[in-house]
Amino acid sequence: MKIFKLQPVDILVNVNDRNGPISAVKRWAVGPYSHVFMYMGQMTIVVDSVVLRHPMLFESNGRGVVLQSLSNRYDQKVVVMRLKSEYDRRRIPFILEEAIKLASDGKSYYDYYAIARWVLPRILREKFHLPIPMAWQRDAYQICSEAVTEVFIRGQLTPFPYWDVPLPGDFVTSSLLLEEAKWGILSADWV
Repeated sequence: MKIFKLQPVDILVNVNDRNGPISAVKRWAVGPYSHVFMYMGQMTIVVDSVVLRHPMLFESNGRGVVLQSLSNRYDQKVVVMRLKSEYDRRRIPFILEEAIKLASDGKSYYDYYAIARWVLPRILREKFHLPIPMAWQRDAYQICSEAVTEVFIRGQLTPFPYWDVPLPGDFVTSSLLLEEAKWGILSADWV
């Protein structure tokens, strides 16, 4: 049996299977997926001349776009999506570089406004078939799915065949570039 290991630029999508009214409303609105982040690989960190290698992730959360320890997400249920083609995998170094640049940009705040401006109208259009015009525009502010999409676009890969604000579930259901690699509880064993 082959042991599963994460690879750089694997996309991890949280699965929302929690009980409770808020989780149920979120599942109804956007499906079973609640958050998306990207595995950066083992990154080298130097602290007081001590060199450490640590598994890191890239995400946008309430603080904005950040690089942080993958261990902050251990014990969460996720589906891991991986680039399908060898041709696309050649773009991985560029995607990683763009993720570092975006996380280093002090203007990469979390985009609370995008939820009202792009996400809610998309949900209303899809759930109730309302003719709501959509004109999502990329900018420096990012919700989680925008941040991951942004580094793919900057790395010269287009993850979706449409131009709407991406949602976490789109990485599982709509990306032409990605395929499911693993479903389960994220743990240190995957690194």
